[in-house]
Amino acid sequence: ISAGMSCQLIHYVYAEHDKFFELLKNFDAIIVRCNPGQIKADGGDQGKFDDGMREMRKLGKQVWPSPDVMEQMGAKDALVKVAKLNIGLEDTLAYYTPEEFATGFKKTMAFQPRVIKQNRGSSGEGIWII
Repeated sequence: ISAGMSCQLIHYVYAEHDKFFELLKNFDAIIVRCNPGQIKADGGDQGKFDDGMREMRKLGKQVWPSPDVMEQMGAKDALVKVAKLNIGLEDTLAYYTPEEFATGFKKTMAFQPRVIKQNRGSSGEGIWII
């Protein structure tokens, strides 16, 4: 904004999907700040929204994050994938079976508080700090 750019807040309403994407054609870049679970919870279609954003990219618009990045990083184990990078935390783990959870969680719980996220939902529900 201080560089002379215009920044507009535009709310996505699934009933006005086509109108929303026509409006986006007037912008050079799009920053998406919508939890995927919110679109579905409101009665919308996440796939239709994502396809619209992919079309914006085909038109040369910058979209952050792109639907494909959201899909990759939205997975429950996304933080595990970056755990060993300089932006990650090495003690970030994912448990895929009850047995793995019972064994692994007890070991890590002994050292510091843990954040637990269940393997479903994407609107912030099912998160605990223990």
